[in-house]
Formats: sequence, structure tokens, C-alpha cells
Amino acid sequence: MINLSLSIDDGCASDVRVAELAEKYEISTVFYWPVEWHSLAYDKGYLPLTFDEAWEIASKHEIGSHTITHRHLTSLSIDEATEEIRDSQTILERIFRQPIDKFCPPRGYTNTLLNSIILKNYKELRLTKGGNLVHIHPDSGANGNIDWRKRFGVLKDSGIKSVELWGHSWEWDKFNLWEDIEEFFSENLHS
Repeated sequence: MINLSLSIDDGCASDVRVAELAEKYEISTVFYWPVEWHSLAYDKGYLPLTFDEAWEIASKHEIGSHTITHRHLTSLSIDEATEEIRDSQTILERIFRQPIDKFCPPRGYTNTLLNSIILKNYKELRLTKGGNLVHIHPDSGANGNIDWRKRFGVLKDSGIKSVELWGHSWEWDKFNLWEDIEEFFSENLHS
């Protein structure tokens, strides 16, 4: 059986529902949140996690950094990008009182120099496409514009041993994906 893990970005209120699914199906899950997840949510038009909800999730799951402000790192000066990378780790560690060892740049936008800065501060860097990644989305460019289940099938058929599913819970709301996701977990994982 293929090993599945899950990562969720942005800090939407529906991350609570993701955490419940992760616990039900015993899926190793990382939540990548920007420090300013409330501002991001209100800017994008969805409800953010409350601090109590974030604390509850962090007590059971790993938290990764998604910068401070969710700005695209490649559009910033190197000093600004370094601050977003480094300081987000420090702030999130203080908020959640746990090591923050993983980083995901917003939209996966990075380059060789930024990667070297990230990997000086973090143990792992998660991007948004390629390799063993599957974006849970109906037609994401990260999946080659095919449905996420088809992308998973391609990887599974290739003989790959592990797949990291990733997404945004606000997209799962927008595209009404919850039933599909639960069915997928039920078919591919033991509950």
C-alpha cells in the first residue's frame, strides 16, 4: 500500500475539519500557516482559524511556516524574503511552543538562492508541484490540469512508495470536495 501524508496551507477555519479527517484516518499532517493567517483569510474572503482552533490543531499536528504575510518571495528583495522566511519561524515557534522545521513558500514560488536560505533555517521545504505531490483540486496546474484523483493514480501506477496530498481547506469548501476526499481516504487508508 502507498504511504500517504497530507499538508494544508493558509489557516482557514475549515482546517478544523481537515484535522478531524486526519485524526480519523491517522494521516500524518502538516499545517502550513502564515503568521498573519487572519489577514490572509479576510483578504481572500474566507473565515480564518481562531487562535483557540489553531492551538488545538497544533497540539495534535505539526505546524510549518508559510511566511509572515503570504507574499510571493520571488517578488521581494532578498532582505525582505529572508525576513519572511526566518522571522516567520521564530514567531510561529513562540506562538505554538513547538519547533517549526518545515517551510512552504506561498504558491511554491522560490528559486535557488531562496531555497538555500530556507534550508539554512528549516529541515524541509515543500513546494506545490512535481515529485510525489498531489494538489487536492479539480484541475490544478500543479497536477498538470487533471483531477487530483487522476494525478494520484498516475503516481500510484508508477510504483512510487509515498504521496503527499496537499491543498487549501477553503478550496475544498469552494469546490465542494469534502465527500470526495472522505471517500478517497476511506478507499486508500484504514480507518
